[in-house]
Amino acid sequence: MDLGFVKRVIFTSIGRKFVMAVTGLALGAFIIVHLGANLLLMKGEESYNGYVALLLANPLILYAELGLAAIFLLHIATAVWVRWEDWRNAPSGYEERRWQGGRTLGSATMLYTAIAILAFLVYHIVDFRFGDHSVGFYQMVTAAFRDPVFVGIYVAGSLALALHLSHGMQSSFQTLGVNHPKYTPFIKFGGLLVALSMIGFALISVYFLLELDHRKAEHHYQVAATEAR
Repeated sequence: MDLGFVKRVIFTSIGRKFVMAVTGLALGAFIIVHLGANLLLMKGEESYNGYVALLLANPLILYAELGLAAIFLLHIATAVWVRWEDWRNAPSGYEERRWQGGRTLGSATMLYTAIAILAFLVYHIVDFRFGDHSVGFYQMVTAAFRDPVFVGIYVAGSLALALHLSHGMQSSFQTLGVNHPKYTPFIKFGGLLVALSMIGFALISVYFLLELDHRKAEHHYQVAATEAR
């Protein structure tokens, strides 16, 4: 590896924004996959526990987790660095003028949603990654989703993530130079869809909080009993 090149990337403003964009898109891709995995909760215990067992059986899972953690930390570090430089070099009143000039809610709250996401992620990891796995992963997760306090925190974290990605996704493509009148509208629309899909995390938790899974199981049992007569 050319350490000189790495140093030039990290220690230049453009390079740091490039790294922040690439790591942001990588994290966005992971979150979409994670949402897909969470949707397996809706299929039931066997499907979700089977998926988790398949992951844990993969010998590369530890390296994947370490790589993901490294990407996340690099994203945070470069984001803080870029934000600090922007704040230090901005003329007086620049933030207010940018808001008046048409900044979106997503772009205006990037710092605050990032802090909220970080706090939620720490809570999420402590509660799930180091929780009691002896009852089974499906039971552990759904038990947490029966707790109104946990679901409230989970919904707030999901909304912060949606708001963060509403600006972050399209901003990352723009930083990477993918900015053309022909393609930008599609990129913005795709970024918005990804952001809105994050609400799926909140809906899954509310689904179990309202015990709709029990009602679904009861309905299937009633249908099966009727057909058996």
